Amino acid sequence: MIQELRKKRGSVTLPFFVFLLLAGLGMTRGYGQMNISGKPGLIYIPTARETPDGTFTVGANYNPYRYGFRSTYYKNQGNFSERILYANLTLLHRLEINVNLVHLNGPGIPYIERMIGDRQLDIKYLLLKEKKLRPSIAVIMSSPFTVQASLITYALVATKQFQFNENIKFELTGGMGSPYFIFRDDKSGLNYNVLADFKIIKRSEAIFSNDYLTGPFGGLSLNYQQKAGLMAEWDSQRVNVGGYATLFKRWTIQAGLLNFDQLTFGTSYTVPLNALPVRLRKTNEIK
Repeated sequence: MIQELRKKRGSVTLPFFVFLLLAGLGMTRGYGQMNISGKPGLIYIPTARETPDGTFTVGANYNPYRYGFRSTYYKNQGNFSERILYANLTLLHRLEINVNLVHLNGPGIPYIERMIGDRQLDIKYLLLKEKKLRPSIAVIMSSPFTVQASLITYALVATKQFQFNENIKFELTGGMGSPYFIFRDDKSGLNYNVLADFKIIKRSEAIFSNDYLTGPFGGLSLNYQQKAGLMAEWDSQRVNVGGYATLFKRWTIQAGLLNFDQLTFGTSYTVPLNALPVRLRKTNEIK
């Protein structure tokens, strides 16, 4: 089975760049930064920020070897950094779907890691929308059907925005991540029944053990006209700082310093899938 997968392996980068060409739809506002796994967030942590229905974002992030989600398992074979490709869609009024792929970077990558990558599907549901005196609150849960996933999010998060003036907005986020997660204990390698062998395990006891969002986390961002901003966060283990800029209301580039000693960076592109073509929008405005 592994040999068949090896034959079918190939780059999944091209489809993501194809999505970047979906620029024919108009946009009326800018979109903020995305976190390491491709969710609206800061650097590592997610936020409960509400996004409009039909918002579709694709992007990529670079994660340094010292804080790798998957590469730490192979630390005796080399210092592999990671690239994370993702697609994020606000499907319904409060429902957000995220898919990401984790790949290792560098020479001498273990052969089994050269295939499609570590696939993960996450679901975010907005429990409460932000009000004048209330933050938005969301729950995020990774798919329990995984066997050996490494980038997992089980968290409850709240976000509140404060408008200083017409140009400057301040966003505050806090949350709690679970040290446990649900997975399929398929040690036989047969992997035939996706509805069997569910177990709850502690992250530190998993094959690809890491401490991503395993406890309280929080952060803040200072945003100027939804075009640029600065970020600082506690990701449950360390302090990270960074910044971002949004160009042409669609393309966001960002960079961060993890624990003040390792650089991470990424880029994303957003389009509204439910936006009307320019010609139809003008017709509606006339009516």
